[in-house]
Amino acid sequence: MSAIAARKLYKHSGTGLLFRGALALLLAWAVAALPVATVFALAYVFGIYAMTDGIANLAHYYYDPVRHSRWSMIGGIASIAVGLVAVSWPGIAVMSLALLIAIWALALGITQIFIALEGRTTLRAWRSPALTGLVLLAFGILVLINPGTGILALSGMLAAFTAVAGVLLVISGYSMRRVAAARS
Repeated sequence: MSAIAARKLYKHSGTGLLFRGALALLLAWAVAALPVATVFALAYVFGIYAMTDGIANLAHYYYDPVRHSRWSMIGGIASIAVGLVAVSWPGIAVMSLALLIAIWALALGITQIFIALEGRTTLRAWRSPALTGLVLLAFGILVLINPGTGILALSGMLAAFTAVAGVLLVISGYSMRRVAAARS
């Protein structure tokens, strides 16, 4: 690869990373500024997906005579119904998601604690899975007691993750552009 081609590659890749980083930072700001709207947007996106999936199932039922299964039709109707509920009453979808996450966190926390207890005689680092299990249990209980706060905490984690990713992308973009400038 020639020096000119390498310089263009680094410059354009760096610009792309800067752009992606700026978008990630913008998303992080939007999620942090509007956590409730973010959660409800998730409910709408899920609802639209479920309705689209249901329509595809019904289309498969009617247009594929070889695999003409009533279960495909039932699944399609169920998906459309759930999608309509999620779009019509997004609060129900959000609370259901919060409760599902709470149950998942509780189950995972309990299993982590049992893993730690089983390994405490053979593993030197058994406290780490035990601590992980306790944190998951605490989070699961928090979300179970107050699903609204728990789901907003997830929105906050999304904002934090997106902000960190955005900063790292911007740093990578500047680095690549600096390499391109040094090769000129």
